[in-house]
Amino acid sequence: MPRETLADLFADFGRARGDFLVHDNGFRSWTHSYAEVAAAAEAYAARLQAAGHRRGDALLFWSENRPEWIAAFWACALLGVVVVPLDHRSPLDLVERVGTKVSARGILLGDDVPARPDGQAGAIPAWRLADLEWGTHERPVLDRQPLPDDVLEVIFTSGATAEPKGVIITHRNVMANVVPVEREILKYRKWGRPFFPLRFLDLLPLSHMFGQALATFIPPMLPGMVVFVRGFNPAEIVEQVRRRRISVIALVPKVLEVMREHVLRRFPETAVPPPAGEHVARRWWRYRAVHRAFGLKCWCFVVGAAPLDPLLEAFWGGLGFLVVQGYGLTETAPIVSLNHPFAARRGSVGKAIAGVEVRISPDGEILVRGDNVTRGYFGQDAAEAGVFEDGWLRTGDIGEVDEEGRLFVRGRKKEMIVTPEGLNVFPEDVERVLDVIPGIRESAVVASPGAAERVHAVLVTAPGVDPEAVVREANERLADHQKIRGVAVWPGPSLPRTEGTGKLMRRAVREWLATGGAVTTPQQADGVAGILSRYAHGRPLSADTTLEELGLSSLERVELMVALEEQAQGPLDEGRFARARTLADLQCLAGQPADADTAAQWEMPSWSRSAPARTFRRLNLAAWVLPAVRLLARAEVTGLAHLASLRGPVVYAANHQSHLDTPLILAALPGRLRWRVAVAMAKEYFTPYFHPAGAAWWERLSRGPLYGLAALFFNAFPIPQREAGARRTLRYVGDLAADEHSLLVFPEGQRTDAGEIRPFKPGVGMIASRLRLPVVPVRLEGVDRVLHRTSWMIRPGPVKVRFGKPLVLAGDDYGALAGRIEQAVRELGERDAGQGGGQAKGSPSGGGA
Repeated sequence: MPRETLADLFADFGRARGDFLVHDNGFRSWTHSYAEVAAAAEAYAARLQAAGHRRGDALLFWSENRPEWIAAFWACALLGVVVVPLDHRSPLDLVERVGTKVSARGILLGDDVPARPDGQAGAIPAWRLADLEWGTHERPVLDRQPLPDDVLEVIFTSGATAEPKGVIITHRNVMANVVPVEREILKYRKWGRPFFPLRFLDLLPLSHMFGQALATFIPPMLPGMVVFVRGFNPAEIVEQVRRRRISVIALVPKVLEVMREHVLRRFPETAVPPPAGEHVARRWWRYRAVHRAFGLKCWCFVVGAAPLDPLLEAFWGGLGFLVVQGYGLTETAPIVSLNHPFAARRGSVGKAIAGVEVRISPDGEILVRGDNVTRGYFGQDAAEAGVFEDGWLRTGDIGEVDEEGRLFVRGRKKEMIVTPEGLNVFPEDVERVLDVIPGIRESAVVASPGAAERVHAVLVTAPGVDPEAVVREANERLADHQKIRGVAVWPGPSLPRTEGTGKLMRRAVREWLATGGAVTTPQQADGVAGILSRYAHGRPLSADTTLEELGLSSLERVELMVALEEQAQGPLDEGRFARARTLADLQCLAGQPADADTAAQWEMPSWSRSAPARTFRRLNLAAWVLPAVRLLARAEVTGLAHLASLRGPVVYAANHQSHLDTPLILAALPGRLRWRVAVAMAKEYFTPYFHPAGAAWWERLSRGPLYGLAALFFNAFPIPQREAGARRTLRYVGDLAADEHSLLVFPEGQRTDAGEIRPFKPGVGMIASRLRLPVVPVRLEGVDRVLHRTSWMIRPGPVKVRFGKPLVLAGDDYGALAGRIEQAVRELGERDAGQGGGQAKGSPSGGGA
């Protein structure tokens, strides 16, 4: 059928089969099929309609990549609501200014944005994307189908300190990209069926049009599956590619550069390029260890949003990977030209796609014309914008076209800086901030010398002014992508300017910088101390401050390690991190990348989830283990009504009295919930199993086998309290939840002496919050009298097991969340637990351990 609007594409989209979107937040993954996304989009469109949103209203999207973003985007496309996407790292003041400019009716928030705790993004009404409901089948009542010239979205490309400028994108613009790509895919789709679904790892931001195309429009044509992950840790990316059998990675050049450094550290042999002209099959075999690390199915990198360094392209091509790049702008929705995957030419950005015309102006500028080109900017007509000439879009880039029609981009005509992350920086935005700092007489901002464009400042200062201090002050006011990475002091009394008009001669400044200008790199603020201060609760920090003084739980240490890795853009040695005791130790560690072979020498008990183990466990628990427990501990069970509505995995958080706690709770659970529970246990208790060389023979003989029995009979898994491996455990917990296993945790971390309840550790808050799992409080009473922690003698008697209302928690104050869970457990002993069912009040997500 003809393709004129996204509604036509959505009609086929809803009929596609299989999984479409996977979201991995570093702790747990969620998978949604094409049908689920289509149903969620229609239901969300109906919800927006009921809330009063109409065709032409603007809705801001301020979020990291996630499936709810895609569902909400399609909802807006169907309803006619204009999408205004913003990078999740955008500062709040920019969001508010954009919202004011487009008269936004609301804003959709992700989890990784600096929104206010009350859920508001300034004065704009806000809704959390995490609250989007899956599994509903409500449809909107549409007044009409979208038309080709209806506005689909407005994308703002300017910096955070100037008046934002929004590019208007219509359905016609997007379909001018979609249709020719789909026609090309259809030529080869029958040959690709044995390899479907083609899996994409999309590391491009959805606020960028190229990221949208590769996550939203292209995969349904194949069909394909798209994976979103949190962060850009190269080791995590490689592991995700291997585990999820990714074929294509879509990313910006900066991430590809970080991955190259990771590969060079892990596989030193890759520093030696292959012989010139060597066949790709021989290159693949030569570097087969790299391909094994990527999982053998990965074969292609699709690079966009910023210029690609030819040396970076040559490195990955030399390893046997295909690197596909194209050329485009936000104004072209976004593709102008694209390398064909089976006929790519190194150094070229490919041929213009069907329906798009490209020509080179007499001064070398690339000009573009076609239905993909925007009609102008929000609140500004095409003539005022000054970028259109006789129907052609002036791109501001210098290029040339060879005899085969391949486009080569040679440089930038306009002054905008495009960072390696694909974000635009306008020099004037940064200069406005610099020029108001005391002691600055003039400033010029240019791209740094070299292949990767970074923001460099050239200053004319008053005597005695420290340029590094100026940069630090400016960076506090600038958005992340605008921050100044290098600074130089101009040798003369004023910057070079043209005669008469006094226009800054940036080219002269760049040439001076490239040919020996005195450049210094501003020192970064001590990020380790800044990150650790989150856990200090106002206490002063010094190099000798110990982690023990801060009282960090094992899972808080995981959170700390993740934050340090995000700052370092690379993995840390988890073993050495576990041995770190002071702030000074962490500062030393943060500057040293992890070795490839420093993984902890122990494995999670995945065998306990195998079919034979599950069968053995179910038969034995039902046949004799649980009946024996019921005989020894005569349980009065209350609160089962609270469990009646449970669907999917939860966290059972119980006070800890005895070794009998686990089988007693399993015996009390309804049958439908009992058989998919995994039990957390302290890894250090089973040290002789994991590290037999350091244990006495009698310890190996006693506690060693106990681990295997606990894993076999109770699906138990270890949580290290002090040593390395807590992060791996948290990842395993996420896998359990994704596999529909509930968790049983004892947040006190130790058994009681006389029935008292000790403070709950914050880890339970982290697990539930990060994994978005409801928490069921469980109160045990009298179990310590049946089997005390100091005795192996069982004294049969009565016990009580009380289940409370599920708590749905949210936030990153894990101590406070753990306190709420602890209070709920305590209250179960203070009132009749048999009343009511239902759901306790709270905001999404909580956790424990």
